[in-house]
Amino acid sequence: MSIPPIAPIMPLGVLSPISSASLETQQSVGSGDGAQKAGTDFSKFLNDALHQVDALQSKADVASLELATGQVQDMSSVMVALEKASLSMSLTVSVRDKVLDAYNQIMRMQM
Repeated sequence: MSIPPIAPIMPLGVLSPISSASLETQQSVGSGDGAQKAGTDFSKFLNDALHQVDALQSKADVASLELATGQVQDMSSVMVALEKASLSMSLTVSVRDKVLDAYNQIMRMQM
């Protein structure tokens, strides 16, 4: 039984010196870019969600008006539109309540 020899470890090449300017650039890009992108994405997501809720509310208003004036014979489509609007509004109010609760908890924190 023979044991194969261990391959020699290759020496490290010439390392480029680290300057203070390159460290500052990397830290500022790393910390600010992600936070700014996340803030923009969340803002866009929240804005889009509120527009969807508004569109569902408008659609439900139009459907109920058409039902009241006799322009719609299918009662189920009106009920579906009203229920979608109701659920989306309930979800929006729940999210608002959670955000306000989180804000109040943060404000009560002692530093």
